[in-house]
Amino acid sequence: MLSIARIKTFCKRHKIFLGLLIVLTISLWVEFNLFDLSLFSTSQKNLFLFFLFQINLILILLLLYFIFRYVIKIFYEIQIKKVSKSLKVKLFFIYFISIVFPSVVLVLGSFFFFKKTLDYWLKEFFEERVLTVLLKPEDYIKDIERDLLSKGQQIITDYLSQTEEIKSSVLRERYRYFMRVDSIEVFDWQGNLKKRTYSSEISQKIGIAPSFLERLKASKIPLSEISLVNSSPYLRVFIPFYDSKGQPLILAIGKFLRLEEFSGEKELVEKRYFRTFKQFLMTAGALVLLLVVFVGVWVGSKLGRNLTEPLQNLVIAAQKISKKDFNLEELKGLTPLDDEVGRLVEAFNEMTKKIKEYEEEVQNYNRYLLSVLDHLPVGILVLTPDLTVKFSNQSLNHLLKHYEVKSPQDLIDKLNLPALLSQIDLTNPFYTTLSWSTEQKEFSLGITLLKLEFLKTHEYLLIVENLEEKERLKRLSFWKEVALRVSHEIKNPLTPIKLSVERLKRQLEKTLEGEKKEVLLRTTNIIEKYIEELRKLATDFHYFTKKPELNLEKGTLLESLLEVISLYEIAYPEVKFRLKVEDEGECWFDKFQLKRVWVNLFDNSIKAMQEKGELSISLAREEGWVILKIEDTGEGVPQEVVEKINQGDLLSLKDLGTGLIMVYSIIDLHKGTINFYRKKDKGTSIVIKIPSQENLVKAN
Repeated sequence: MLSIARIKTFCKRHKIFLGLLIVLTISLWVEFNLFDLSLFSTSQKNLFLFFLFQINLILILLLLYFIFRYVIKIFYEIQIKKVSKSLKVKLFFIYFISIVFPSVVLVLGSFFFFKKTLDYWLKEFFEERVLTVLLKPEDYIKDIERDLLSKGQQIITDYLSQTEEIKSSVLRERYRYFMRVDSIEVFDWQGNLKKRTYSSEISQKIGIAPSFLERLKASKIPLSEISLVNSSPYLRVFIPFYDSKGQPLILAIGKFLRLEEFSGEKELVEKRYFRTFKQFLMTAGALVLLLVVFVGVWVGSKLGRNLTEPLQNLVIAAQKISKKDFNLEELKGLTPLDDEVGRLVEAFNEMTKKIKEYEEEVQNYNRYLLSVLDHLPVGILVLTPDLTVKFSNQSLNHLLKHYEVKSPQDLIDKLNLPALLSQIDLTNPFYTTLSWSTEQKEFSLGITLLKLEFLKTHEYLLIVENLEEKERLKRLSFWKEVALRVSHEIKNPLTPIKLSVERLKRQLEKTLEGEKKEVLLRTTNIIEKYIEELRKLATDFHYFTKKPELNLEKGTLLESLLEVISLYEIAYPEVKFRLKVEDEGECWFDKFQLKRVWVNLFDNSIKAMQEKGELSISLAREEGWVILKIEDTGEGVPQEVVEKINQGDLLSLKDLGTGLIMVYSIIDLHKGTINFYRKKDKGTSIVIKIPSQENLVKAN
């Protein structure tokens, strides 16, 4: 049994067809039973029959439209190979049976319909309607009378009631010729003829009879009169009206009655009804024939579609899934039904769901894998079988930029990879080095090549290492170990040396006088000074080998700078400190460590100025960064040294002293940046940027 939901769905999809079926049913019932009803007169029944005739014509057009639509749709579906050959044979028998069965039923029904219609037209229509029309010749005169009255009203409205002076020439040329009447006359209220225009068949004035004039004055409504003019019946219509001055006048408009037209009209009426009868029979026959064809095609199409549409949609869905397109919502035929095909559709939907989940899981895993590869510290390059770049991570892009290689494809060309692949066996990973040099420096890369085998294809994986960085880190690790030992070796004897010098100084200072005492003090002061420098050097060595934890506190860089500047203003009176503050530089920082940075940078700048000159310091804020700028008027750092500093090459920085390494490390711990610039005129400019938010400083 059909469920209510399926019945509603069917009604929604076929509401146009159901509407046509209802109209056709009502039309057939009326045509079969109209003339048995006593509620309507014969003329009313004929009027209904005329409307039914028009409805039949409309139904024929609609049936033609639906027949062609379904036939074209069937052939189109077969053309695009939605239906297999075996299904074509089944559809042929379905169409054949669905057309023959309704044809037999509808043709038998149409026999009674034609018999009933033929009996009515022969007995009722021709015996009553045609004879009634032929026995009413006065209808011909009434038609001419109505036509003359309409034309007379038009002449009064357009001309006679508007003009100041009525002219016969206007009545003749503008109205009589174009309206095809034989006379137009204008009388005054006493019956005197004022203006006239006659056709060539009227040789004298016609005038108006006094008795008729009196009757017209009394009624004051349009009246007609038939008289003989030149032995021919002549019809005139008299219409009272007022001119533009308000004077009462009478318009007479007339036309000869043509008896030969009247007799011909009777013959035309008879022929017209015979032709209408034939047209009705032909239309009814065509309607029944087209209805039979349409019902056959429509029923066959629906039965065939119910059989093939789920299978067609399964084929389409399988093709979409093979292209990794799992959007199957628009395929309406994939709704499971309670039959064998429905169970097949249900199993297919479950399979599609599992495949979609697996595909999404694979995509998520691939995204995770690509993310891991993208953040590896070594360069990763994935190539297709034709050596086209499929993936390259950030480390490789940075490495190529550092080595002045424009793109991964240039690296492939340098490696001459096609020739290399033809010479090696990639059963196991293959390792090689690639070296080249420019005028300024030499480059060296380590490359591991692997072949990744898949089900139907393969890809190549290149792991690219920076051998220069690798060697540099090895040397840096060794240097840090040496620095730690040197720090201990220097620091251990400094304390007893300092204590011994202080003891010697106290003992001899009491016994010596004059020049000897002065030499003693000068010598011990120099020894103490260099002891402190050695202690500072040892401390810097120790700091370089460790990575201390920052003690972050919220404060202002201005306050930290002022504490250091106040000490240097006393110690170096010939150095002028100029401070420009746009922002106090509030941020999170380690106060002790940054003070070491200020001291080291100030020391270097003052030494470069030979303890006299100008040191400019400015503080500002820009897009979440606190910016400190220090400028001196010394000789300036050489350009090649500036480039090494800005590149962060720690091994190059050792030539400039351990203090600069300590500065660079502390700023890096604060997640900041430090850059050196050589001024055009004289001096060096140092720009330090520190993030103003705590979470950025603590990041990573």
